[in-house]
Amino acid sequence: MVAAVFESRIAGAKLLSATRLAEFMGCPHRVALWLAGEAPSDPQDETQALLWKKGLEHEAAVLEKLEQRAGQRAVRIPTSGVSIEDRVRLTTDAIQQGAALIYQGALTAGRWIGFPDFLSRDGSGGNGNYCPEDAKLSKKAKRDHVLQIAVYAQLLNRVVGVPISDGMIHVSAPEPERFDLRETEYITARLMRRLEEFADNEHRSTRPLKCGACERCGYRSRCKDEWRKADSPIFVAGLRSSQLLKLDAAGVETMSDLAQLAPGTLVKGIGEETVPKLAAQARLQKRAEQTGVHSAEVLPVEQGRGFCLLPSPQPGDLFLDLEGDPLYPNGLEYLFGVYGPLVDSDRPVYLPFWAHTPEEEKAAFEQVMRTISAHVAKFPDAHIFHYAQYEPTAFKRLAMRYGTMEAELDDLLRNHRFVDLYRIARQGIRASTESYSLKDLEKIYWGGRAGQVASAGDSIIEYEKWRLSQDAAVLAEIAKYNEEDCASTAKMRDWLESLRPAAAVYQQLSTISEDSEREEARSHEREAKEQARRQLAARVHASGVADERIRELVADLLWFHQRAQKPQWWALFERQTWSDEELTEDAESLGCITFDATAMVECVKRSHLLICRFPPQDTKLKLGGKPVMASTLEPAGTIENIRPEEGLLVLRRGVGRDELPSEFSLLPPRPLKQQILIDAVTAFAERFASGRLEGDRALMDFLMRNPPNVQDHRKGSDLVAIGEDLVSATISVIRNLDHGTLFIQGPPGSGKTYTASHAILALLKDGKRIGVSSNSHRAINNLLSELEKRAGEDGYSLVGVKKASQEDPESDFDGHFITSVKNSSEVGLQHRLVGGTAFHFAREGLNTYDYLFVDEAGQVALGNLVAMAGCAENLVLIGDQMQLAQPIQGVHPGETGLSCLQYLLQHQGTIAPDRGILLNVSYRMHPSICHLISDAIYDGRLTSDDSAARRQLIVGNNPHPALLPAGTSFCVLEHQGCTQSSAEEARAIAEIVEDLLRHEFRDEKGALRPVTLEDILVVTPFNMQVNMLKRVLPEAARVGTVDKFQGQEAPVVIVSMVTSHGDDALRGTDFLFNRNRFNVAISRAQCLAIVVESSRLQDVSVGSTEDLIRLNLFARAEAVSKIIHR
Repeated sequence: MVAAVFESRIAGAKLLSATRLAEFMGCPHRVALWLAGEAPSDPQDETQALLWKKGLEHEAAVLEKLEQRAGQRAVRIPTSGVSIEDRVRLTTDAIQQGAALIYQGALTAGRWIGFPDFLSRDGSGGNGNYCPEDAKLSKKAKRDHVLQIAVYAQLLNRVVGVPISDGMIHVSAPEPERFDLRETEYITARLMRRLEEFADNEHRSTRPLKCGACERCGYRSRCKDEWRKADSPIFVAGLRSSQLLKLDAAGVETMSDLAQLAPGTLVKGIGEETVPKLAAQARLQKRAEQTGVHSAEVLPVEQGRGFCLLPSPQPGDLFLDLEGDPLYPNGLEYLFGVYGPLVDSDRPVYLPFWAHTPEEEKAAFEQVMRTISAHVAKFPDAHIFHYAQYEPTAFKRLAMRYGTMEAELDDLLRNHRFVDLYRIARQGIRASTESYSLKDLEKIYWGGRAGQVASAGDSIIEYEKWRLSQDAAVLAEIAKYNEEDCASTAKMRDWLESLRPAAAVYQQLSTISEDSEREEARSHEREAKEQARRQLAARVHASGVADERIRELVADLLWFHQRAQKPQWWALFERQTWSDEELTEDAESLGCITFDATAMVECVKRSHLLICRFPPQDTKLKLGGKPVMASTLEPAGTIENIRPEEGLLVLRRGVGRDELPSEFSLLPPRPLKQQILIDAVTAFAERFASGRLEGDRALMDFLMRNPPNVQDHRKGSDLVAIGEDLVSATISVIRNLDHGTLFIQGPPGSGKTYTASHAILALLKDGKRIGVSSNSHRAINNLLSELEKRAGEDGYSLVGVKKASQEDPESDFDGHFITSVKNSSEVGLQHRLVGGTAFHFAREGLNTYDYLFVDEAGQVALGNLVAMAGCAENLVLIGDQMQLAQPIQGVHPGETGLSCLQYLLQHQGTIAPDRGILLNVSYRMHPSICHLISDAIYDGRLTSDDSAARRQLIVGNNPHPALLPAGTSFCVLEHQGCTQSSAEEARAIAEIVEDLLRHEFRDEKGALRPVTLEDILVVTPFNMQVNMLKRVLPEAARVGTVDKFQGQEAPVVIVSMVTSHGDDALRGTDFLFNRNRFNVAISRAQCLAIVVESSRLQDVSVGSTEDLIRLNLFARAEAVSKIIHR
């Protein structure tokens, strides 16, 4: 906490630090001013002073805890009265003497300096290591915090040779967060180099740009003055910093320039429709600046946007505003303010609901929800108005966090009771204010406020003051501010209503509704089920199972499937409010579809095949899907064909259905009903509570994370001995499972499907009954297909059945030995092999199978495994949590929201040899690729088979510079403005492919042959780039997304990253830089992987710890790859 003090003292020496690095990543201009010797002019505000004080208190508490853990007093390095050099020397001495705990140490290496709060010794003797630890007041570790200890780890490594390992952040939560700093080692070193290069450059060209740190920056007044004097467009409402730079490049340097921009002017990198909107916004603001009078203009009416989303005023309308404390551990909504005719129907009143603890937060939320629900029953046409999405988002979070009032919130969301006035204002008017915040727009429709609390930030400070003083007058002032916010929201609604153009008619969105009697009956049924579930959870908690963690896990799983579905329904309700144009930007949907009813319509089996068209867009809707109409949420039909590259959609609809409208949009399908899975989990919880777990021994072993129970095997020893044949050894372990769970981890190219099929065949020969499941029919069919191949090779005849879906023709499996059925009732004991999803196996009786094999287990939710595990005496999980994962939606308590492999491995890259089997030999990847993947993903345990090492690209004369005999290369291009497609990357890949076809490939047997299109996979994250690549590559080229090619391989893989700048990533950095997806993409390659990317792709604003970890893999890959610039 005292690091900043010392940095100010040594600023003249221009030593670099983790703090400076974090500042540089957020705002290079701030660091440029510091390097130029300019001192900050703005003092700490009250918020910063409060945070500083509370931070010191937190640090002292952490020190006390660490000293108790160490069993001795920390070596305290003096922070005053000594030089930096002395502090560094004292710290180094303490490290060399093996001190258990060092407080306020100092580290230097080259031009870098660091002041870790704590250095704690991990281990003893010659194997001892030091872990950098910092105390941070936040409820969760942030990017800057992790970056800080990552820099300290670099300094420890450089100064005293301490290997980079773990670091700790002591947040305000009860337990600290531990980080494996090897996962950030390469990106940290790269960022440090970037700052060094920036500091060395005497001609630093920076300019002040708005960022998230502006309000806390000591140069904020200086920058604002500079912007004002320069008449900068930065004050134009809604203008992004990236757009400011593009305007500047086009010669539009001032707000006046922008305001006077001629109609039809194009600016490179800014949408054609966006430029005139920015110019109009600038004109309105300049007029207010000149006249001193603020005003607003009504925008042209667009169906489904702006004023068309504003319902007409009703007598029972409510206005909602929340106050939250981000400084409270895990956050706290401490005040719920509701304003409207809650007591007297003739006049509005303000009701505050306070909460000062999590228990009170839950009670207050329930009270607010009951109040609103009762009010809506009294006023059926009422709406709940709020400004921006904070309030409904908080309600969803609280409902799921506490598992309460979910049905009531569902009802409000389903009937579109919540109305976001911010959305309406942004889409319906153009205001002369510099932002569209409630406080700024009040300048137009309201004279001003009377309270002392002026902003949400002020309310947080005042609330923290109350926590210290318990002065009721402080709470009264906060309540006054909150009441004014509610009243202002009401005035905002009235003002917008007064501006409503005649053409803007509110469109009441259709809902999934039921008649009142049926809904009342269903409500009573829900209440009865919920009461029974709570009673069962109480019995689970009181059961005889000793492990409290397991009792809590099983109790929480009772609500898993319900919680997982809530966000899917809520997302449907939210998307229903979006315009057709907005839906074209949403990959889950399909927007702006047109249908010509006069065109030829084909009739097939009492259904119509309707041909529709849509504009270019990225979509996840696929063949066999059953999307819903955005306008009604009613089923649209079944997708018979969809070709995004052609903009073609064919829907199959029943003959009796209403005709499609000429223009419409589609949303993802309604969530599948989960009652079968819920009932199965409930049945397990009942057995758990009653102590009748004889048939659940395998599942209980899994939940307790016990090593597999294998006959004639000593626990704690490796399941497979070094040098043993992996397939034979795996079959032996599975045969000897005794009511246990075995995990077989199969990294890329390690033959997990091959191994699993051999094991299943061996068990069938032993007379065992086998179930095969996974998260998708495709994965199940893939394993069944491999099993049929094994049986055919072996001459073994088996009787198997696949439970397929009645709705999805792609789920069918019709092989030589295995056939499909559509109903679970058609599956009988005569079938020794059965394939099906969790929905089938959750119906089966207890222990009706000897083994259940779960493939792609990294994509199977823990709750789904619990639902189906009871059907088998033994569980065999197959998969790899480091490849594509299945995101589980919803906010889930504890570990209930994890996949079964995430739960089992607890962030470990590989399964321990005494707890599972790692198929540690890749038969696909050349050692030069395998080494990268192994070290970065698999703890260095994955090796390449000799046969894979023999594969090589035989490069002829004058090859493309990206080509290598084997390994990885990065082809770096210059392009701008690309998000979902890049013509530059498509052209570059076409050149590479054309050149590849001139060369030869040597296979694992040493045979030479010309490279063909079949030998090349071209992988990209986006369907729009797939379409562009198909246009420029030969017809037979293998092009697709990562998801399409999982499980496939080729001698050469080319990855097109598409996006010009990481900050422009359409689905966020968590998608574009996803470590698992990168692993899958690169590991398709047998001998050569080529990544084609923009030169600025990785110049991303690293916004989170997860971003650091994701980018670390790219930085690591670049460090061992050939880099070429084109």
